[in-house]
Amino acid sequence: MLRASRREEMVAPMNRQVFRERECIHRDEGAEGEFYNGVFYVQALQRLPVDQAVQVAGKVSSFFWADAPQILVWLCHKCAVQVRLTDTPRAMAQPSRRQA
Repeated sequence: MLRASRREEMVAPMNRQVFRERECIHRDEGAEGEFYNGVFYVQALQRLPVDQAVQVAGKVSSFFWADAPQILVWLCHKCAVQVRLTDTPRAMAQPSRRQA
């Protein structure tokens, strides 16, 4: 019985998903923007021509693409348009997720 309770204690913290934030360089300048799902951001980059994808990705704090499900990417409106994320409402992060 003691063994079962220890296992439950170890599993409990894993139920809560932790999101890390990355942002474009324009956030420090006070630009307005939104948080986007990291997976949608990576997929949007992959759809761009290589030169444009490199240019846009260079404006955002780096992260491993494998970590995208745990990443929220803040983009100013100009960067979001460049990546074409404004055309995908599902790409926007839910407000409740940002506070997790």
